[in-house]
Amino acid sequence: MYQKMSREEREAKYHISLSKEDIRKRTIRDVVLLLVFGIIYYFMVKYSPITPRCYFNELTGLKCPACGVTRMILSLMHFDLRSAFNYNQYLFITSPYMVGEIIYLFYINESKIPMNRVNKIILYVWLVGLIVFGVIRNLI
Repeated sequence: MYQKMSREEREAKYHISLSKEDIRKRTIRDVVLLLVFGIIYYFMVKYSPITPRCYFNELTGLKCPACGVTRMILSLMHFDLRSAFNYNQYLFITSPYMVGEIIYLFYINESKIPMNRVNKIILYVWLVGLIVFGVIRNLI
């Protein structure tokens, strides 16, 4: 079980400053890096022949729960919400949650604190929903 450590103990263990300002700066840095990689990915997919492949789809002929995400993101970049929704309904609807969760995970990683129980439950429910969506989209 997780033993609650004081801020000073976590700072000594991880050899970093855990002041609110430093945590905020590192979290912002992580989010900016994620955005930079997202922009690079966008240009790579949009303007080069390199596109991601779905090996699940190639092996089974079925759509995986994440099939359509690249096309969904490209549609969102062009503000084509109808097409974005049609490519992957579940991830389109839950994308605000995903963005918030990613930022939260960056924050708790930089704070060196464990994820709270409620957030874990919500994340597991979201993952189960994703799997159920993957099954249902292939049955319909």
